[in-house]
Amino acid sequence: MQSLAFGPRERHGSISGRIPLRFVTLCETRFDYSSATPLYIEGNFQVSHPTLRVMALASLVAIVGCHRQADAPGDAPGNLQVESGEGRVTLRWDQQPGLTYWIFFQAGASVTAAAPGVPLIFDVQSPRVVAGLANDTQYAFVMNATNQDSKAGPSTPVVLGSTQLAGKIWTPGVPLAPQNLNGLAFSTVLVSGISTARLVAVGNAGTLLAGDYNYTSTSPPGVTAWTQATSVPNGFVSNLSAVTSDLSRFIALGTDGSIVTSTDGNTWTSAAPVPNTGTRMNSLAFGLVPGNPAYVAVGDGGKMFTSTDLVTWAAVVPLTGSDLYNVSFPKDTFVATGAGGALLTSPDGSTWTVRTSNTPNALRGTAFGTGSTAAGASYVVVGDAGTILTSSDGTTWNLTTLSSPQYLRGITFGSRFVAVGQGSTVVYSDDTIKWVQAPSNSGDLAAILFTPAMYVAVGASGANAVSK
Repeated sequence: MQSLAFGPRERHGSISGRIPLRFVTLCETRFDYSSATPLYIEGNFQVSHPTLRVMALASLVAIVGCHRQADAPGDAPGNLQVESGEGRVTLRWDQQPGLTYWIFFQAGASVTAAAPGVPLIFDVQSPRVVAGLANDTQYAFVMNATNQDSKAGPSTPVVLGSTQLAGKIWTPGVPLAPQNLNGLAFSTVLVSGISTARLVAVGNAGTLLAGDYNYTSTSPPGVTAWTQATSVPNGFVSNLSAVTSDLSRFIALGTDGSIVTSTDGNTWTSAAPVPNTGTRMNSLAFGLVPGNPAYVAVGDGGKMFTSTDLVTWAAVVPLTGSDLYNVSFPKDTFVATGAGGALLTSPDGSTWTVRTSNTPNALRGTAFGTGSTAAGASYVVVGDAGTILTSSDGTTWNLTTLSSPQYLRGITFGSRFVAVGQGSTVVYSDDTIKWVQAPSNSGDLAAILFTPAMYVAVGASGANAVSK
C-alpha cells in the first residue's frame, strides 16, 4: 500500500508555514469527491489544484491504520435554510455531533452533490456564510454529510436562495437601552491581541454600548452582544450626541462639550473638552487632511471647533448663526449642516465656505458614494420634510424632495445610499434620483453606518435595526 503525507489547512482559510502539522497515512477509502470543485475562498478548507484537491478531500476521510469503513449517516442534514444577503447567503441546518458536513452550490435552479465542476465547501458548521456570490442572482444549494471515513449520506432536497443589495429588508432588534441612542461608529480594535470588528453606540445619560460585529447573529441582530462600558470616568453622565473613530480609538462627544475616548469600546477615559462655554454640541467628525489628522466638533449657534490631537481645541470664526446639527468627512471634505438649510464645506476643518442649499429646511446627515454607473459619484445630504440635496463636487447642490415628507436624520453609503429617520423611516437609492421606502419597524432612527454586507442603525429609546 502506498502512503501519502498531507498537512490539513488551518481553519478560517489561513495557512501556517511554520507550525508543525500532524501527518496521517492514508489508507484506501471508497469516498471520492475529487470531481467536485471547491471554489469558495472563505471555506475552512480551500484547494484549487486538482491533485491537492484530491489530497485534501482524502485527508478528511483517512484513518490512521486500516480498519472497517464507518457507516454513512442515515439521514440528510435536517431543516436546511438559505437566507439572502449582499453578495452572500447564510445557510442554517440542524447540526449533529460527529458528522462532517458538505455544501454544494451553483448559480441557477438545480445542483447535484459531487457533480463535476460543482463548487463545494466542506467541514462546515451551522450557520455558514457562503460569500463571493454575484448580486441579484439565484443559487441552488444541496448538502450531505459523512461520518469519519464513510461514504456520503443522503443529500437534502435542493434549496434555492438569492443575493441582493442590503438596505431593502430590515430586522429590528430588542431596544438596547431606555435612553435615546444618538451616534454609531465602527472600527477594528485589538482585544487581547486579537483584531476585532466592533461597533459602538452612544446616547443620553452617558450611555456607551459596544458590540462585536457578527453577521450571522439574529438575537441581537448583527452583533454577538451589546454590552455596557466596563469603565468610564467617575460620575460621567453626559448626554452623548455623537461618536466617531480615528482608526486607533473611538471618540465620543457630549452635548456639554465633554470628550471621552476608548481604544476598545469598553474602557473610556476623558480627553480635553471642547471649550463651548455652555453651547450645546451636536456632532463630531474625524478626517485625514493633507499633512494632519483633524477633528471637528459643531454645535448650536454655528459654533465650530477643531483639533489635531484632542488636547487643544481651536474655535473657528462663525460663518453662520444657525444651529449646526451634523458634521462629517465623507470624502476629502468636511461637510457641516444645520438649521434653515445651513450648509458649509471645508478642505481642512479650519477654513469653511458657505454653500447655497436652496432650502429653508433643516439639514442633517451627509454621505458620499458612487451610486450607479449612470449616476456617477455624488455627495448626498438629507434633512427635514423629505429634503435631499445632491452634488457631484460639494460646491453646487441640487434639491430633491421625497413624495412623502419623512424627517431624515442620517445617511450612509455602502453599496447604495441608505437614509434613516423618524417613524421607523428608511429610504434607499442606487442613483440619488429614485428613492425607495423600506420601513425598519424599529422606531425613530438617528444614525446609520455600513459594516461588511450589512447596514446598522440606532435611535430613540434604544431602537436598533440591521439590513443584510
